[in-house]
Amino acid sequence: MLPVAILAGGLGTRLGAVTEARPKILVDIGGRPFAEHQLDWLRAQHVKHVVYCLGHLGEQVVTALGDGTRWAMRFDYIMDGPVLLGTGGALRQALPTLGERFFVLYGDSLLTCDLADVLRTTLGAERLGHATPQPSCKQETT
Repeated sequence: MLPVAILAGGLGTRLGAVTEARPKILVDIGGRPFAEHQLDWLRAQHVKHVVYCLGHLGEQVVTALGDGTRWAMRFDYIMDGPVLLGTGGALRQALPTLGERFFVLYGDSLLTCDLADVLRTTLGAERLGHATPQPSCKQETT
């Protein structure tokens, strides 16, 4: 399976005080940080490499998730630095780690589709990219 870039650098301002001291992907959902739910799904999709694009309190994500061993994956972390780069800037910075083909997910979204189907659809149509949700890919957002 292709590597996955997870965009998780935002300030999480819509969650107010909940994200003042922790990044949104580490907010507790059902007794666990949201990121762990997303990683369980990615593992079930046979993803082996995740590149986190981090900004606000990103060091906490590195500490909480580690190197990926717990999920039988490899994690790389790309930090925005003092100025948030936004979606395009974060992905541009991560390209050397991701390679030519990869998936992009938001760090606060849990998809319920089959990534292999999404990949087949994209490659079969000779597309450069493919955005979800689609009928076979429902998106749930925290």
